[in-house]
Amino acid sequence: MNRKILLKVSLFSLILIAFTVTCKEIELIREILVNTDSHSIGTGTVQLTGTIIDVGEGITGYGFYISESSSPQIGGKKISVGSNSTTGSFNYDETELQGGKTYYYQAYAEDANETKYGDVQNFSTSDLSLSTQAPTILSKTSATLNGSIENLGFEPVTDHGFYWSNTPNPQGTNQVSLDIAGSTGAFSTTLSGLTLYADYYYIAYATNDTETKYGNPVHFKMENFWVQLDPFPGGGRAFAFAFSLDDYGYIGGGFDGNKWFGDFHKYDASGDNWIPETGPPVAGTAFTIGNMAYVFNWDRLYQFDPDQSSWTEKTLFPGIPRNGVFAFGIGNKGYIGSGSFWDIDHSVYLTDVWEFNPQDETNGTDVEGRAMGSWIRKTDFPGEGRRRAEGFSIANNGYVCSGVNEPSGNLNDFWEFDPFSTYMGVWSKKTDLPDPAAAISFIIVNQAYVFNDQLWQYDPTTDTWIRKADFPGQLRRAPVGFAIGNHGYMGTGENNGSYLSDFWEYIPELL
Repeated sequence: MNRKILLKVSLFSLILIAFTVTCKEIELIREILVNTDSHSIGTGTVQLTGTIIDVGEGITGYGFYISESSSPQIGGKKISVGSNSTTGSFNYDETELQGGKTYYYQAYAEDANETKYGDVQNFSTSDLSLSTQAPTILSKTSATLNGSIENLGFEPVTDHGFYWSNTPNPQGTNQVSLDIAGSTGAFSTTLSGLTLYADYYYIAYATNDTETKYGNPVHFKMENFWVQLDPFPGGGRAFAFAFSLDDYGYIGGGFDGNKWFGDFHKYDASGDNWIPETGPPVAGTAFTIGNMAYVFNWDRLYQFDPDQSSWTEKTLFPGIPRNGVFAFGIGNKGYIGSGSFWDIDHSVYLTDVWEFNPQDETNGTDVEGRAMGSWIRKTDFPGEGRRRAEGFSIANNGYVCSGVNEPSGNLNDFWEFDPFSTYMGVWSKKTDLPDPAAAISFIIVNQAYVFNDQLWQYDPTTDTWIRKADFPGQLRRAPVGFAIGNHGYMGTGENNGSYLSDFWEYIPELL
């Protein structure tokens, strides 16, 4: 029994000794613990943030690694913030970065024996971006160049502006610097001393400390644009009449919501000025034959002699009296057609067409000793009857488009009249005006320009419509228009009860 007790005591002693020896060999060693937290992107600066969670036995250095590689501690830039013996957050403002790139970073802390890392984080810097916008042509000699900065990018924009030239690739030629840019958005500059029908090229640019970025190059030509001129001196009105003779345009008549006008004004394009003229006896629809103008209203026709500045009544119209006819002159004859009249409680729309011969003395002579002229009915207009259709002529043919008919509303069918192939004349259908609305027209070098809030060019040789420069002024109904030389003119009209007197010039493409 004593031997068994002694053996048990001996075994317990050995276990106790072994446990005691083992405990003396275990030493608790604190390790460094660091965390990568976040970043904050500013203009030209990214602030990196990390946290030291445990300093271990003492930190000899800490900071960040940053690189365009996804493993920044391998070959990346080492940023030392310092040494620290306490826990807590730390940060660093990195400024040596570029826009439009993705960067990877991680916090680190080290002692004499090892380096510990936080997780890898990443961020992307925004890239400088801009665009070149379409120009705004202000006059026959000036235009505004437009650009827009969509994103300032990561770095400050130290300069922005335009390069321009008369030849492609304008970079490095004529520079217009607008200095620093502190915000996104549009920017512009105005060029003066430009030449009609000349080519211009320009490009927007913006520069930061790293690079210069460019928008898309833009080309424009000083043609196919509208220019606002001094207003029509007679005041706002709609439903006036207009025509041109030689180098002058004329506007008269019209309605301002309260009264019908009887005044008449001549426009001198060479001096850009208006001259009062003797007023017409009536308002109505105008057409020209040779060097004379005619105004038709209801059943009366008056001839205007620009040399005498006089109006003379001609032979009474034999058809049904009407208003809102279409009219045009071809050769030495004039033509009117369609129109409407009020019959008790509704409008009646007509389709008959009449030719006026100013040289026929069958009906005697007027007070000036000229032939009174005569009327002959021709082939009826084949479209729907209408009022305020637009009529014009190109070479030996007449054309009719647009107009209004209840209940059809605004019409856009387009017709050609040939007065020479048969005695009565022949109508043929042509390509419809693309936009249905009441319209005005002017003719430039055998091309028709029809305006109805949009401007369309008609080529009779191909029977095609091409949309031209958008009109920059107010939308309107019942304006007037004419051509002088190779330029078109348009003005007056009504917009939501407001009667307009503004006056515009259209410079077409060089034909």
